[in-house]
Amino acid sequence: MKNSFSISSFAVVALGGLSGCATPVAKPAFYPNAHYQQVGPTQAQADAQACASLAQQSDVNAVNKVDAGRAAAAGAAGVGTAGVVGSLLSGHKPDLKSIAAGAAAIGAGGAAATAAGQSVGGSSLYRQFVQQCLAERGYHVIGWH
Repeated sequence: MKNSFSISSFAVVALGGLSGCATPVAKPAFYPNAHYQQVGPTQAQADAQACASLAQQSDVNAVNKVDAGRAAAAGAAGVGTAGVVGSLLSGHKPDLKSIAAGAAAIGAGGAAATAAGQSVGGSSLYRQFVQQCLAERGYHVIGWH
């Protein structure tokens, strides 16, 4: 029973760590070319938001969900394996029910963190989409912050 508590505790701590790592929304950094100077920073940010909305409605969003699913599967498999090996090394019989619950929780947390991170600018595909959209509107993006 002691072993199942440690796996569950690990899951809670790991999920807390994932939620604490949430990144703020990444924003494009503009080069102050003639178009940017003409429209100003307020309009540039409004255009960036419009491009971000287009990216979220496109296939980029579907790619982020696939990547999040892969991250969930990898995270769950890693936690499950670690739980079984840890139990065996400590001389205890693995409590597969608790290990599976912990793995599922970590996998779900990892998927959420991955999806959130990519949808706010973590995905290079997302950033490329937004940059292309802004370029077509006359802006020059030099980075992200």
